[in-house]
Amino acid sequence: MLTLNDCIAFSDLLPEEIEEISRHERLGFVVALAKGHSLLDRPWGAPAIRQMMRDNLVRAMRRGDAARCAPTMEVYHRFQVRHPGGIDRRRTA
Repeated sequence: MLTLNDCIAFSDLLPEEIEEISRHERLGFVVALAKGHSLLDRPWGAPAIRQMMRDNLVRAMRRGDAARCAPTMEVYHRFQVRHPGGIDRRRTA
């Protein structure tokens, strides 16, 4: 039987990264895990997840939620190190 920890390990995402996807997409944790894993299988997936994190950061900054900004930046930088590159679909036409 698979546990939630097994699924997280298979997804190649950290729990904090899944939380950021969940927050951006307004999904439950397990659905966000599946979406994040699916995105990472695409050449444009890592840039899409990074954009979600940037969107979350901008939203927190506009609300003046300083307590949310620092953790989001930390998760973003860690994700960028672990999943560099990719093809940003918005920049290819």
